[in-house]
Amino acid sequence: MSVADFDLLLEGASRKISVETRDGNFVVREGRHVLETAVRRISENELQLRFGGRSVRVHLVRYGERTFVSVDGREFVVSESRPETGRRGEGDETTAETSLRVRSPMPGRVSKIAVVEGERVRKNQTLVIVEAMKMENEISTAIDGVVTKIHVAVGDLVDSERPLIEVEKR
Repeated sequence: MSVADFDLLLEGASRKISVETRDGNFVVREGRHVLETAVRRISENELQLRFGGRSVRVHLVRYGERTFVSVDGREFVVSESRPETGRRGEGDETTAETSLRVRSPMPGRVSKIAVVEGERVRKNQTLVIVEAMKMENEISTAIDGVVTKIHVAVGDLVDSERPLIEVEKR
């Protein structure tokens, strides 16, 4: 029996879970919630989970620090929570000591812009949603600040080189 603890960001919310292996199954705990499941690998990016008489397929795509997960048509983005550094995306760059230029971690289409120029934002707040590989990727800021520039519009195709939004630290 082995146990591993994880701090994850799931759809922008911090979650603490523990996973233990027991008799070939996994026991996943989050607070008082406990789920025991049998896991079978179907392919490199697909698993079958069996629990409580139910079976679901899970599709996983790892991209940088994020994992895109699809379960029964519901899609999630999971990444390791790093509260000491925020959740800066791989392509984000600090433009000065007090500002951040936010980029998409992968190519996709902008499906929603959740902020306006001049708006105050908090660390881990969703700024923009980029649809990639039929999954929505919520792109958040790693700092508290003010949105100073929005470089994209809904419907724009973006890649990891193109800045999406600039945030000035406050």
